[in-house]
Amino acid sequence: MKSRTVTKGVYAGILGACTIAICVLLIILVRQMRSVAILPIPYAVAIVIFILILFGAGGFFFTRKKTVVKVIGIILIVASIATNVEGIYLYANSIKALDTIANQTTETTTYGIYVLNESKVETVDDLSKKSVGLASDTVDETLSEKIGSYGFAISQFDNQASLVEGLINGQCEGAVLNTSYIDLLEDSEFGEEFSGRLRLLDKVDVSKIVEAPTIITPEEPFIVYISGKDTWGHISVTSRSDVNIIAVVNPETKHILLVSTPRDYYVPLSISGGVKDKLTHSGIYGIDVSKDTMEMLYGIEMDHYFKVNYSGFEGLIDAMGGITVWSDYAFDVENIGHFSKGENQLTGLQALAFVRERHSFARGDVQRGENQMNVIQSVIQKMTSKSTLMNYADILKECDGTFATDITTDEIADLVSYELANPGKWNIEKLSVGGTGEYNHVYSLTKRVYVMEPNQDDIENARERINEVLEEN
Repeated sequence: MKSRTVTKGVYAGILGACTIAICVLLIILVRQMRSVAILPIPYAVAIVIFILILFGAGGFFFTRKKTVVKVIGIILIVASIATNVEGIYLYANSIKALDTIANQTTETTTYGIYVLNESKVETVDDLSKKSVGLASDTVDETLSEKIGSYGFAISQFDNQASLVEGLINGQCEGAVLNTSYIDLLEDSEFGEEFSGRLRLLDKVDVSKIVEAPTIITPEEPFIVYISGKDTWGHISVTSRSDVNIIAVVNPETKHILLVSTPRDYYVPLSISGGVKDKLTHSGIYGIDVSKDTMEMLYGIEMDHYFKVNYSGFEGLIDAMGGITVWSDYAFDVENIGHFSKGENQLTGLQALAFVRERHSFARGDVQRGENQMNVIQSVIQKMTSKSTLMNYADILKECDGTFATDITTDEIADLVSYELANPGKWNIEKLSVGGTGEYNHVYSLTKRVYVMEPNQDDIENARERINEVLEEN
């Protein structure tokens, strides 16, 4: 009799400990779900109720006399605790994954201290008190402070194009240049003139805060500027913007308008004082310059930006298990393969080749922009499916450091929650603007290069469609 009483006491103690554990775990889980509302309230409530029912049934069976029934009770109790722990783990991972790409309001520009290859200067110390050029359009307080520590005699130039020319003509002995600008020079039509002419002595990283974004809500329409960088590696570093797409999103009507702008568009940059440049060059001056330039072109205000580079694009597609993309033409890409007219099942590498190709098309860059929008459409369709939304944290984790947005963690969570609570098919509309090709002088270079003069009728039509989608209800 005493033994049976002791046994009951042990069972009661175990059940009590498990009850305390499940209560603590549920409190943690509920706090997580309240802090970042990824799941709609009905989903969150259903999870909590499921865990409680599982634990309650387990506790009931555990107190029965039959061994088999007790074992079933133990299994249910363990399952309820395991489900709770798994929920906490998945939610924590979701928040962590969002934090890696969301609220990215800091951008890094790498500057190099260069001399001519034939210069007798060997180290950066040899430039102390000597004339070193600095472009006025790159100067900010942080850069001035870091460059000032070297003890150079600073010579001011209007922009980096005139600075490079000044260095070559002997107006200064060294130059502080954005490393992305050097890439631009070497990749331009007259890059051979500069290849091997400059020698790097040192690098300086300068981080700056991007303009604070507008707060968006899931029910209100908003505009996102999508910038595709022409680089591999970490997304925070500035570089040319080869993809320039405006995404107008109306969650209430489930309508997305994508507007593609050619990289060679001949437009004034927000920092160029009215002097025109290629749109792609805006990226080397920072995401805010690209975004502001697009706003000037279309006469609109954009709420947020989303930027991705080659690594992020390829990784995102692969993390989703590939995508099915429509191609308007059949064409081949060397070392990649054949793309058929119609639907194509693509891996990340194939999708990257698909969106970069332009030489296969008579419309060149305009067709490339339409291919890019076709891929974005496929990504949106797959990302808004319930199966992907429930696993988006794992997808984002695979792409850490390769794409970023200034949309906050809470805003992304609210959008995911809203889509889960209001599922439905999105209507994705695509629009391209065109123009006339010509050779002309640009702000970022000292020689004439190929540009595309915008078709103003196309711009006006795009502006009207943007406003129409925003005003839908």
